[in-house]
Amino acid sequence: MSEFNLHWLTPRKASEAAVSFGTPWVRGGLLPGESIRLLDEAGNVKPVQTKINAYWPDGTVKWLLHSAVLDTTQGHRMSKGEGAPATKSLIASQNLDGTVTVESELLSCTMATGNELISSITRKTEGQSHLSAQLIAFIENRDEQEDAETVTIHKLIGVTKRITLEESGPLRAVVKAEGTHSYIKDGMQRFPFTIRLYFYAGSDEVRIVHSFIYDGDENIDFLKGLAVQFHMQAGGELWNRHVGFTGDTGMFYEAVQPIYIGKDVHPLYEKQQVDGQFITIDPVKDEKLLEHARDNAYWGSFQLQQDSCEHYSVVKRTKPGCAYIPAVQGNRSKGAVFFGCERTIVAVGIKDFWQKCPMSLEVTGAADDQPVLTVWLRSKNAEAYDFRAYDTVSHQYSYGDLDNHPQGIANTNEMVVKLFDCMPGKKAILNFAEDVQTDALLITDVSVYEQTNVFGTYWCQPKEERYRTEGNEQAVLGFIDFYRQEIEQRKWYGFWDYGDVMHTYDPVRHCWLYDVGGYAWQNTELCNTYVNWLAFLRTGDYEIYRFARAMTRHTSEVDTYHLGKYAMLGSRHNVRHWGCKWKEVRISMAGHHRFFYYLTGDERIGDIMDFVKDSDLARRDDQIEDELGRIQARTGPDWSSFVSNWMTRWERFQDTVYRDKILTGIRSLKNAPNRLSSGSHFLYNSQTSEMGYIGEGTYQYHMVVCFGAPEIWFELVELIEDEEFKDMLAQFGNYYAMTPEERQEASYGLFNESNDHAWRGERFAIRMFAYAGYWYRNAGRMQQALEMLSQAADSSSNTPGHFDGSGKPVFTIVANTEYVRSIREVKYVNTNGISQWSLNYIETARLREMIGEQQ
Repeated sequence: MSEFNLHWLTPRKASEAAVSFGTPWVRGGLLPGESIRLLDEAGNVKPVQTKINAYWPDGTVKWLLHSAVLDTTQGHRMSKGEGAPATKSLIASQNLDGTVTVESELLSCTMATGNELISSITRKTEGQSHLSAQLIAFIENRDEQEDAETVTIHKLIGVTKRITLEESGPLRAVVKAEGTHSYIKDGMQRFPFTIRLYFYAGSDEVRIVHSFIYDGDENIDFLKGLAVQFHMQAGGELWNRHVGFTGDTGMFYEAVQPIYIGKDVHPLYEKQQVDGQFITIDPVKDEKLLEHARDNAYWGSFQLQQDSCEHYSVVKRTKPGCAYIPAVQGNRSKGAVFFGCERTIVAVGIKDFWQKCPMSLEVTGAADDQPVLTVWLRSKNAEAYDFRAYDTVSHQYSYGDLDNHPQGIANTNEMVVKLFDCMPGKKAILNFAEDVQTDALLITDVSVYEQTNVFGTYWCQPKEERYRTEGNEQAVLGFIDFYRQEIEQRKWYGFWDYGDVMHTYDPVRHCWLYDVGGYAWQNTELCNTYVNWLAFLRTGDYEIYRFARAMTRHTSEVDTYHLGKYAMLGSRHNVRHWGCKWKEVRISMAGHHRFFYYLTGDERIGDIMDFVKDSDLARRDDQIEDELGRIQARTGPDWSSFVSNWMTRWERFQDTVYRDKILTGIRSLKNAPNRLSSGSHFLYNSQTSEMGYIGEGTYQYHMVVCFGAPEIWFELVELIEDEEFKDMLAQFGNYYAMTPEERQEASYGLFNESNDHAWRGERFAIRMFAYAGYWYRNAGRMQQALEMLSQAADSSSNTPGHFDGSGKPVFTIVANTEYVRSIREVKYVNTNGISQWSLNYIETARLREMIGEQQ
């Protein structure tokens, strides 16, 4: 496929948008260095900056990433052919001292190591002054005594230690700043950060992706605040300094010094307040107005505090030492702040602002020469965040083993800074905020992802209706919609929580088991991440994309350890995201995030996926190496997760070292008595990448199949074209589908009464049954899989829960007196069961069609 259409994932307010987007290419279809071109609907070739993000095994291009500023009112088309030269460009360079400068037609920016994130950024408009930016954080230390509590708050300043110019144009520049927050008084350093700034030729916006790692002591280091501060320069009359915050539908928008003079509304007052424009007061013609204006109080500080997902308030005060007065309250702010005066006109918008509460926006010193605009990613006015464990003892009957270890978790937030050339008016600011909250992305038709096979073919919708089950197709989408509704009904929002869902429901208390051991937050358990992304690939639905994107951000950051003793591992489901004893590679594996990375080219996700490439070297506390340096590792989810990481490294960088790790593991499995089925546990040698056969021992076959292994392997076998590996997968599925007597005979006694319990949980393995049916051309196995899919749900952990045949939740209205507010519930619902049922259906439907193609 050498030509395909592209469309905007969701409508944009702005007529042009800075965008980076991925395109998939069929194996053998595009050589590195071969020209591509982007055309608009009229056939005009548009300039675009392109780089390779992944390769096929034969060295041809698998994924490209493109960057440009493009017309949002029309679609585009990508094809092979000569591209267009840049008509607008930028130049980015780095000096020997590390200083980076970026120059475009509209913006000029300088970044250097030290106490400022941005040394200077200017809109190239006559009379406009520069801004600088600084990172700050607040740590609250608590000393809790029997009769008193001592609280000490430390302010830390972000210190940039390294700057990397990752892309230098001509259409996009990417600058990466790394450092840590430092307490100047005693040199205490906390919260390492990685910040990326994105500049586009022809754009007056700068996108900032802010990532930080919590590395404190959870018992004393509470997160009190985290912010980016923009230091501005101001000039002109105070009534020509405007401050605005976007609200639910409109704006809070005021001048630092209003010119209100009573019940008679002056036209200049309307121009100032309604139109959001500068005014000129004639000292002769408007003498009375000028007298009133100069006498009116001027307001130096303004703050919008989104203290919960349902409430924000705006307050202001004249100067330090005076009280803040309430201005307005609302529900969900669109998360943008504006400051405009005769020397500086700027807006900053924060993605997922109310969803990741408590956040706040603040302008201080608005009446001074050097005002400050602060974006509080974690508001300093909220209660300091407590990372401690929910209990001091483990609870073994509720997956409750504890190892509360937040050191090493991270959080990423996105903001956009827009530098205007003139006062924009409130509508333009609202449009800007709306665009920040949604996603600027070009995607192909869903058929292109299928036809290029860039994620394999296991997930594709059957082409022929006879292989689809309409009720099941609707069920997959119905389950996702159910969770989207539950996020809103249960208010699963917050700085550390947004993007996750919960594990198991309690119909007696009419709530999810938020307080019971491992039954609370789901994290990546049983691959609900895969369900969301595969559903998006099959539909192109924007709401599913938003859900999947939020989950990717959360699971890649909060559920993954980025430094410390558990670096490269992730934390399993628990009351606290980081609270479970079991820290495992299956939680952090690249497979959860590859979809988002290739669609968007997100560099932060790229960093994380590459960071975990050597997770086979990480060790849980219970993993002890033998005298040969080997550990026990399950084929799934341990080795399969290694493979996910290695496969991603190989395809992104053509790194054959990691390809060879995969092939070595497969060869060693082939040598075991029953190959892949020879035991869920092997002895893994991290020096040689071999999987050594143990012999009869511990078996947990349901663990092999329910954490992404089938999805990884089904894609891998198509990638490496290993027919015996396909047969190994089919053999494994066949064993799973057998009766105990059949299994004992087929394995020559390896599987017997002593270990047959290991094959329980058949509902986890339905797609493996189907794969055996496909490979062996065994219609009976396929029918067995289809019958298991359609079995009535019950309250076990292997079934979705109380949903009808088309995936619609069977809701019960909860009496108002039984819960804190009016809600509806599904009597029993299980996220594990929903995730696995969805994957089983998606993949079984495709395999069913593949059997039909054999005939």
